[in-house]
Amino acid sequence: MSTMQQQGATPPVIKIQDVIHLTARLAQLLAEEVDLLGEMKVSRIEALQKEKIFLTNALDAQRKLLDKHPGLVDTIPSQDKHDLQQVVNVFNDILAENHRKLMLAREINAKIVKAVTDVVKEGTASRVYTGKGTTGYAPYATLSVTLNKQV
Repeated sequence: MSTMQQQGATPPVIKIQDVIHLTARLAQLLAEEVDLLGEMKVSRIEALQKEKIFLTNALDAQRKLLDKHPGLVDTIPSQDKHDLQQVVNVFNDILAENHRKLMLAREINAKIVKAVTDVVKEGTASRVYTGKGTTGYAPYATLSVTLNKQV
């Protein structure tokens, strides 16, 4: 007799339909995020984060339950396993697209930051006098310093 049965505890039950719904909703949120990334409306993504965290935590709890009680997998009807596999396949496709779009947005953001930095540098470059008395740009970043000399 198992320890759970000896103590009169009920064995855990996995609600696979809940897992399917949670996974489908998370996939839907990721798809919304992909759309927002495609439209470069990155600021609107923040509104999705709270629900994404909730769904991720709920799915993680179900995964931990299965890790702790691997026999629960045997109690899942084959049709539910099939439905879950279909949802997981869609989720994985959306997740891959989400990752691709995030990396693209990150790359675009880095290029924009570099372009702005270059423009600011160009506009604030220190001018110096050369040996011939003409002005040019310092070959390195300089700090503007004023010397106040009194005799």
